[in-house]
Amino acid sequence: MSAIKKLTDCEQQLRDQCKRIAEDITAGKEDAHKWMEGVYSIEWICHQDKTYKSARLMVAGGGPNIWVNLQTKKVEGYWWGDYYEYNFVDNIGLNDYLEEIYVC
Repeated sequence: MSAIKKLTDCEQQLRDQCKRIAEDITAGKEDAHKWMEGVYSIEWICHQDKTYKSARLMVAGGGPNIWVNLQTKKVEGYWWGDYYEYNFVDNIGLNDYLEEIYVC
């Protein structure tokens, strides 16, 4: 019989943060412009002709690193060797907003 591994506080915090971010985007309570105020960095994903394809948004760094990946529709959390991802639905229009502000 295999034992169930108990999560450390750091692992649980990482999972909780990713889940909360994904749930906030899915809930759609805030518009994209307002939500983007908390973004530290944008990693643009482009087609070969340099047109917009998607983006990754860094929303936490320095402790856990957390990215919102609009291409995969996942919130991706990294903390030392731990990784956690949580799916979301873009109900605040992040992808449309980023496509609008994208400059090649």
